[in-house]
Amino acid sequence: MRLADLPAGAVILTGSVVTAVEARELRGDDLLDVNGTAVTVTGTDPHDVPGITRIPVSYRPYDNDTVRTERWTVPDTTRFTPRRLLRTNKITCGLCEPGTNTHDVLIDRVTEGWVQSWVCDAHLRLS
Repeated sequence: MRLADLPAGAVILTGSVVTAVEARELRGDDLLDVNGTAVTVTGTDPHDVPGITRIPVSYRPYDNDTVRTERWTVPDTTRFTPRRLLRTNKITCGLCEPGTNTHDVLIDRVTEGWVQSWVCDAHLRLS
C-alpha cells in the first residue's frame, strides 16, 4: 500500500527527505541519479570483503533503447543521489488500541520523507 492509499485520517510527515544514500543502504528497485542517468538497482549481492558492496544495476546509457546491466563493486560508504527510495513503514493510529489499526505502507523517502504519526478518520471525527 502506498501512502496515498492509507485509510482516511491525518498524516504528519516529518523529518527531511533523503538527498543522498550510501551503497550499503540500497535495495532492489531503488532509483538513482548517476551523472544525469537514471540507474535502477536490481538487487543486492553479498560480497566477501568487509566494507565493500556489490550492486546489480540496469540503466539506459545516452537515453537510447539499449538497457545495460552491470554489477558495481563499491565501498559501503559510496554516496549516490536517489530519485526513488521506497521503504515499508508500519503506520499505526496514535489513538487506537496498540496493534488494532496498523498498516504496512510504502513511503518514498526522496519525495515523502517519513511519517511521524497518523490518526485515523474515526478519531479525527471525535475531536
